[in-house]
Amino acid sequence: MKNRLSKIALVAMMTAIPLAADYSYNTHSLFAIEGGGSSVDIEGAGGTYEDKEMASVGLKVGAQTDDYRIFLSARHYDVEDLNSLHTYGAEVQYMFNFSKPVNFFIGANGGIANITAAAVGVPSESETATYYGADAGFNLHATELIDLEIGARYMGLEDVVVGGVVVDDIVTAYASVIIKWQMD
Repeated sequence: MKNRLSKIALVAMMTAIPLAADYSYNTHSLFAIEGGGSSVDIEGAGGTYEDKEMASVGLKVGAQTDDYRIFLSARHYDVEDLNSLHTYGAEVQYMFNFSKPVNFFIGANGGIANITAAAVGVPSESETATYYGADAGFNLHATELIDLEIGARYMGLEDVVVGGVVVDDIVTAYASVIIKWQMD
């Protein structure tokens, strides 16, 4: 797992270096608060398979140029069958600027998920797993300093067995308020 995290960090740095080196870009710092609804695939004891709905909340910090942006993120998920689920990762996104007030983005994400769970009669356990995925959505430039974002994110977890439960993929529909300011 340490090797995978190193690869994620390397990709994030390699993406950020060209953005930071080219001063011709219009560059902004970003801070975002995100809320959404998610579903997670869970297989319980005896092979029962369920798609659990949950709420999520997160924070993102990052940077943006005219065409690209990168976020570091942390999210908390509130799911009934798990004691806790948190993700920590990065998103790299390309922005299609088809109009002045709105743009469309697609991107890739990756990071780690910390999961604590316990099936009936099994003691609580914690595991950390890596995830990789994709995201897409729209940004509405509400003001010069605030963007409103609506998006969808897929995070593919390696099958994690924790507390007698198998946790698989997370799919999220979310909305964010992004505060941006000019970098000098």
